[in-house]
Amino acid sequence: MKKVLVVAPHPDDETLGCGGTLLKHKASGDKIHWLIVTGIDEEAGY
Repeated sequence: MKKVLVVAPHPDDETLGCGGTLLKHKASGDKIHWLIVTGIDEEAGY
């Protein structure tokens, strides 16, 4: 079993960028973790 770390700037970027690869890892029984790194623009009101 491998450990896979996916780092993406926005939610769903990992799916669009490497979704097929992630499915192959899941089918192999690998453990997958996501790290979503998005900045917050206080002027935008988030």
